[in-house]
Amino acid sequence: MNNRYLAFAVAFLLLTAWMLRAFVPGIVWGAVFAISLWPLFDQLNRRFARRLRNPALLFSAMFLIVFLLPLAYVVYDLVDLYRAGTLFMTKNQEGIIPVPAFVEHLPFATKVDALWEEYVAHSSGPLETLNLLSNKQLGTWLSSAALQVSSALVSALCMLVSLYFMLKNGAYVRDHYAATLTHWFSEKSVGIVNRGVAALRGTINGVILIGLVEGALLAIPLVLAGVKSGLLLGLAAGLLGVIPLVMPALIIPGILYLYLEGQVGYAATMSLDLLLVWVVFENIIKPSLISNSVKVNPFLILLGLIGGLQVLGPVGLFIGPAIVSMSAGMAQDLLIRADTNQASDTA
Repeated sequence: MNNRYLAFAVAFLLLTAWMLRAFVPGIVWGAVFAISLWPLFDQLNRRFARRLRNPALLFSAMFLIVFLLPLAYVVYDLVDLYRAGTLFMTKNQEGIIPVPAFVEHLPFATKVDALWEEYVAHSSGPLETLNLLSNKQLGTWLSSAALQVSSALVSALCMLVSLYFMLKNGAYVRDHYAATLTHWFSEKSVGIVNRGVAALRGTINGVILIGLVEGALLAIPLVLAGVKSGLLLGLAAGLLGVIPLVMPALIIPGILYLYLEGQVGYAATMSLDLLLVWVVFENIIKPSLISNSVKVNPFLILLGLIGGLQVLGPVGLFIGPAIVSMSAGMAQDLLIRADTNQASDTA
């Protein structure tokens, strides 16, 4: 009877998930943040419960502020970049493509400068390409970006709402989930889920905290060199560094820009910085930190990060290692059970 009702309930839950599939990413993100922030929320709730009528609402509002401040900075920086790009396109329509600063350091700089002025600075070919890009392709890209931004805003709203309700009902879930899992599955399932929750929290701490440290290290030379949006570029490279080849793809153009602008010292520092962060922090320290939290081999954690990202998207960065950790725990239980059965058969 229990199995029939379980199948009946699962069918309706799947139907509900299918109807709400457009909002599932935001709900999943809310669950991820609720699980990771629950220890802090629970501690603050116990300390200030008598003074607060709705601690979940206050905590969600604080999270909103912390979440919106970096987002507002990113939007401001992107708008500033768009303004600079528009100004650059306007100059190009007038036939002005200035000679790069690195040309003066090249042999025969005078001849190169003259060739640039003749074939590049006032050439119709590059200008036509830029005009075509500006008039036809830019509008398409902006429309696509607007749709993605609107979808992201809906997901962010769903995330905040789900975060609030999960924090508000977190105590009820904490008090009843063990009994529920034991009733429908087994006592071992409680330990497996606890292991997955610990892995999720450890992954978030590792990815976000180490990513911020990496981003700060990468941004320092760019900011000191006066690179436009250097802080944004460094933080993006640090937080997205777990995606294969994204970090060098974001930073190497900055290194080339510094070198071509004649800032060879900053370019060399940036190269060593990228090598240190990408090789040591991203491939050694981050997997080891997460591995210590989830008690799984660092290589499996790295595979869980990349595999989760490929299968589930950005949220898979956090869910992937949790799934790997839970699978490793169940594999250990199966191996122990097999050894026990073999020992009993031998006896």
